[in-house]
Amino acid sequence: MGNHKGRKKISFRNPRTKNLMTGTMTIVCFAAHPDDLEFSCTGTLSILKDQGYRIIYVIVTNGENGFKEDDKLTPEKRVAIRHEEQMAVGRKLGIEEIIFLGYRDGFLTYNDELRSQLVALIKKFKPNIVFSFDPSNRDFDNINLFHRDHRIVSEAVFDACFASKNLLMYPGERHKIDKLYFFGSNRPNHFVDISDRIDLKLELLACHKSQFPDFSKVEVLIRNRLSRNADSYDYSEAFRVMEIEQMT
Repeated sequence: MGNHKGRKKISFRNPRTKNLMTGTMTIVCFAAHPDDLEFSCTGTLSILKDQGYRIIYVIVTNGENGFKEDDKLTPEKRVAIRHEEQMAVGRKLGIEEIIFLGYRDGFLTYNDELRSQLVALIKKFKPNIVFSFDPSNRDFDNINLFHRDHRIVSEAVFDACFASKNLLMYPGERHKIDKLYFFGSNRPNHFVDISDRIDLKLELLACHKSQFPDFSKVEVLIRNRLSRNADSYDYSEAFRVMEIEQMT
């Protein structure tokens, strides 16, 4: 019950972007918390946006339990801060819409309600590409990367992509995505050169002020991590990319 208590879905549409639904390539990015996508893929998203893609964010939990300081704030205030930080990213990056599903941070459970919500969003926005955590990570070698909320989102999104192209499982016109970009993967097969976007990526990540009492330390970590992904690039983001086949 703690997973659903007081949950409220909120949608933020960026007034600076146009509704480009018709004839436009679309990306839907699923994350467990505000800041997951900024850690993982905003350099790549910036490149794809310049190529004409419209981008939608879906943030599953409120991230209200991730504060490093200010533990006296009420849960409602913490939720409001995390939402505003994510919306600040959306304004800077030009995200068309951000949808907050409103689940409690750290207590996410995988059930049919969650999967049906994700399926409905995929059918609504009809993305060509979906970004999400990699469900194939099972090494449990990084407690920050593959904790409960991340694991559940990765599996639920994977299953929702399958269910969305099924004719009978859920109502609405079925939709098959073209590709899945899995971030946080232990076995990436695709590297995107973001050397000219690294400053933008750090600027976007720094919007999450509640998470970083000393952002200078985070900047060093990110630069070191992204400089090691691929020898060919100064900085790159790593993904396991999977193309979706329709057998019949």
